[in-house]
Amino acid sequence: MAETSSTIAGWLSFAVTTVGLGSLITQASAINEKMDPFHANRSAEYLGIWFQRQTAFPWWKIGKPPPRGPIIIAKLDEGFCGTNAIHASRVPLTAPGMAGWTVLLSILHPEAPSPPHSSTISLAESAKKGAPTTTTTELSSASANSASWHFLASKPLVRHRNSACIQISRTSLITLMILTNARPVFQYSDAAGVRAGYASYSGQWYITWPIGQEAFVTFAAHDSHKVATDVYPLSFVQRVDRCVQMLAGVVSGPGLQVAFCGRKSPGRWVLDYAAKGFPGAHGSRHLYNMMGGKVYEVDFLFARNYERETKYAPPEDNNFPVLTLPSTEKGQDVLMTVPRKEEEMIKHALDCLPWTSLSWSIHRGMRDILVAYAKLVMDKHREGLARILKDTVKTKPHKLDARGWNPQFVRENMGDMATSAILAGSGNSGDLVRVVTDIMLVSAGIDELAGLDECNWWRGNTDELTSAGVIALTKLFVLEWSNEFDYQMYHDLPISLFFG
Repeated sequence: MAETSSTIAGWLSFAVTTVGLGSLITQASAINEKMDPFHANRSAEYLGIWFQRQTAFPWWKIGKPPPRGPIIIAKLDEGFCGTNAIHASRVPLTAPGMAGWTVLLSILHPEAPSPPHSSTISLAESAKKGAPTTTTTELSSASANSASWHFLASKPLVRHRNSACIQISRTSLITLMILTNARPVFQYSDAAGVRAGYASYSGQWYITWPIGQEAFVTFAAHDSHKVATDVYPLSFVQRVDRCVQMLAGVVSGPGLQVAFCGRKSPGRWVLDYAAKGFPGAHGSRHLYNMMGGKVYEVDFLFARNYERETKYAPPEDNNFPVLTLPSTEKGQDVLMTVPRKEEEMIKHALDCLPWTSLSWSIHRGMRDILVAYAKLVMDKHREGLARILKDTVKTKPHKLDARGWNPQFVRENMGDMATSAILAGSGNSGDLVRVVTDIMLVSAGIDELAGLDECNWWRGNTDELTSAGVIALTKLFVLEWSNEFDYQMYHDLPISLFFG
């Protein structure tokens, strides 16, 4: 009997111990979560290249400091983390983590990744050397270093939901979105809070701000492209200041700093130039200030409704251009009269449009006016411009190879793609904009983007398609293919957001 009791007690003790250990094991993740809220966010899978930059600490330490992430600031007057000219790629060039900010830093780079392709020689040169051409893209260690942003200052990450986040300002967020050529896909702002999704050339942006909670933004790379099979060059240059100016509807150049009014309600309007009038304008002025722009230096083209304000009505015997523009109400138009002085401002602005390799996230009022004014001239030269670009591909394919384009793609597809894009008149494809603008760079033989920011064609003779005219019309083509972006979206956002 005593032996039986001892056996039962032993088994009961074993069962209790087993249950206790099982309970501890099942509670392990909860205990880890309590002891270290960032337990699930410390891995290389989550932090990507930033895993290697974490401070080492002894395994036996109970208390662990939060992991660290980069400080990201992006504005007109500060550039992206102090750099104005950014090399952007369509897909991540280094293995990103799960956090959206690691994905962003793998598609924005302080230097041009190199080599642009594992083979950048022409087909003819390859045949002479007996070497096979290849479409495989490989990154050198230099490319990985240039994409790493190793010099950025860092600070502790903040835990939000299941993410380890950096904090960014709303102005930085807007700047990052337009650098990647974002456009709205959906936007909801109601009693439950704010939700929005934006497609961009380099990925998808998502913003959520539930009522009573913190605003959260994330960024995901596209799942439709791969570095190894991409026939485009790895990267292209984006200038932070120019992207912000085009969003705010500001064009600057020698002797020119002018901002454009926004889209208007249906009716009859007239443009009215006001020297240094931007500080008194409604619309993008406040965003331009927030971005670090000097609003007080900028002139403004007001739109005056002369049906309501008769003092702005143009003379009855005038022969001023009248532009038919989209209005804020679908299916109805704005008739915009352009007096002589304001017409000269438009011509100057067209000549001083900044150069870009990608379409803009743009101020729609400025795009409406400039495209409508230039349309007749563009249509007159559209076929000639398309022919010049196609001939450039035929005669200088090796120069496009050297810029990183796939040699087979250059010879079989590029010329026809450029022609179809120019003749289409409008569209929404960053890829086609990159095709057209890179061919034009080869045609013009100019590598410095600033050298293309000003030409003197619209203010001169637009009857002849000169080399300056090719540059001017290519910049107009980019406007035709650019995406509208709401420069007042900051109203729906808090001053800072969690980026995870």
